[in-house]
Amino acid sequence: MLRCALLSGPMGRTAATVAAAVAALAAVTFMTASTSRPAGTSLGGAAGAGRATVAGGGTQKLGYTLPPTRKSNGQPDQWYWEIDPPKNGLAGLPATAAAYPAPGSANIWDTDLFADSNVPGGIPTGPSPVVAAIHAAGHYSICYVEAGAYQIGFPDDSNFAPADYGATGTSRHPVFNKQYRMQGYSNEYWFDLKGFVHYVAGRPDTLTGAARNIAAGLSRRFADCELEKQDAVEPDDLDGYTNKGATGVPGGGWRMTQADSAGFERWLAYDIHSHGLAAFQKNDPANAPADVKLFDGMIIEECNYYDDPCAGPGGDATPYLKAGKPVLNAEYTQDGETTSRFCPADIKAGIVGALFNANLAGGTYEPCQD
Repeated sequence: MLRCALLSGPMGRTAATVAAAVAALAAVTFMTASTSRPAGTSLGGAAGAGRATVAGGGTQKLGYTLPPTRKSNGQPDQWYWEIDPPKNGLAGLPATAAAYPAPGSANIWDTDLFADSNVPGGIPTGPSPVVAAIHAAGHYSICYVEAGAYQIGFPDDSNFAPADYGATGTSRHPVFNKQYRMQGYSNEYWFDLKGFVHYVAGRPDTLTGAARNIAAGLSRRFADCELEKQDAVEPDDLDGYTNKGATGVPGGGWRMTQADSAGFERWLAYDIHSHGLAAFQKNDPANAPADVKLFDGMIIEECNYYDDPCAGPGGDATPYLKAGKPVLNAEYTQDGETTSRFCPADIKAGIVGALFNANLAGGTYEPCQD
């Protein structure tokens, strides 16, 4: 999975005029699942009405469970992230209840859609035993989904057409084009997101080109997160426009723009909410001023290491922090980071930070503690 900052350094800031245009597009009326879905059910089984405390200190709001801003005991949030476990299913799950600083002390868990499946490593056919274990411990569950790129070897790869990721041939036997390959990741190819640029929430007819099929395939993944009984979704790889493809062509090889990703993110927030799930913005801080109105929290990486900055004027997460929405930050041992270097700043800003190994396989976990 791509950690963009590890490959390309700090995110560049785009021109104010582009940001203003993106914000204007996002100002189109945004209808979430709350307009058409009844209030959901808390983990305890009681019908949700308005806001009710549920998993990990989160609240139920109009059809989906908002992420928590504090633990149910009033202590600050703690986040555990593992998307490449040593084994799929319950066999790869750490103990979900344990003393600090073990993973079991975290109230927010972020794990992989297919690794969590009741068919380990496959497409889910029912509720996830992994998610059930996370919920049984009173924690909030985030479903990690590859969204902005195609990854070779996923069990649902055939849901995406070769043209979606710049290949020829057939879905079963694609012929890949290096132009669209992620730098540093030989098995991942950027999706063509240009057809999302004019997306209007709730209007699939405003999608064009490859965006129609990409949206259909991703919506199936979000439906699988819903089937697993997850609480929220982390859609990854939203900022292809900031990365060059493997041959050096900008915008992930497609010459994608910030506005293309802004449209994709509008679609993501709408579709994820329509499945009764909360939605996290992943990276792409340039679009955060518009996205904060659409998403329920933000996940960022290495903002301390690259001194983006994380918070304050021009900070990656400033719009979400000002809105009182949770911000989860990962820093990596590969950068030489230590909790003593970044945790004081994260804690001061109200960011939920933790130190991980970049492979996110559970080998390193050192959460910040207030």
